[in-house]
Amino acid sequence: MSPKHGITPWRPNQHGAWAMLIAPAVAVTVPALHHFANAASASSFGSTLSSSASPGWRAALTVFTILIAWFFGYFCFFALSLVAKARTPQRRRCYTKPLYVYGPIAGLAMLAALFLQPALVVWALFFTPLMTIALWETFHGRPRSMASGIATTVASALLVPVITMATYATSFSNIDNRAWLSFAFLALYFSGTVPLVKSMVRERKTPGFTQFSILFHAACAIAFAAIVVALLTKEFLNIFSASGFSASGHHIIWQAGLMELVLIVAALRAWWIPFTAAHGQTWTAKRIGMWEIPLVVAAALIVMVTL
Repeated sequence: MSPKHGITPWRPNQHGAWAMLIAPAVAVTVPALHHFANAASASSFGSTLSSSASPGWRAALTVFTILIAWFFGYFCFFALSLVAKARTPQRRRCYTKPLYVYGPIAGLAMLAALFLQPALVVWALFFTPLMTIALWETFHGRPRSMASGIATTVASALLVPVITMATYATSFSNIDNRAWLSFAFLALYFSGTVPLVKSMVRERKTPGFTQFSILFHAACAIAFAAIVVALLTKEFLNIFSASGFSASGHHIIWQAGLMELVLIVAALRAWWIPFTAAHGQTWTAKRIGMWEIPLVVAAALIVMVTL
């Protein structure tokens, strides 16, 4: 049986999902590749497959396997969401096929990453509850709920500290503050896109949902500002330490300011789009996605220069 309405279980059909999948991955992988290239030019890149702190082929392979696990894992999750919604055995069988392809690939890639850097197992404490929420919502007929959407966006943002840890083959406690700041920024930004789209599509007739979306965005901007202030305070208190906000001597106050600016602009567009819709403009999910591209690109570029 052919997929319904042109939907194929082999790839996500939501443009927003692709942005959420790709942007954090690209934003952290580009600096990682730059780091590996610099290490190679210093003749330290291909020295050994050791687990030392210096970058090597082990670190590069780990980053590669993490990306494979992430993308194929999400493809598997998307197919699983279609299986959960399928109303006939024939359609369920059609949607199940990708699980037998994507599942093993994602699983083997994850095991390979853990074999290369066993310390990465700590991330199970973060991804397990997020994926549990997403799967729970999916199997209860709510694959596009707020909880599921935010869980998957936070999981995508976690790629930043995960790949940073793998790139430098460091411990969890030694992950650079820049990676954590970038994670918080991406998690808050992409989480905000969930209520925005809902306020214009599925929940557009729900009283008060637009106001909720605006308040959610404002709360994200305020929360990020609080995080920046906390890190600045830590830097001030550790002014004689090398482990403060300016990790490795790289001050990122202006990058944090740009991140805050993106969140403020996102909050303004959360008000502006519904406002213009109420005054006659037509906003489809596709049009919202097109207007979101500049913010997504800006967010990814800011994270790149931060890392």
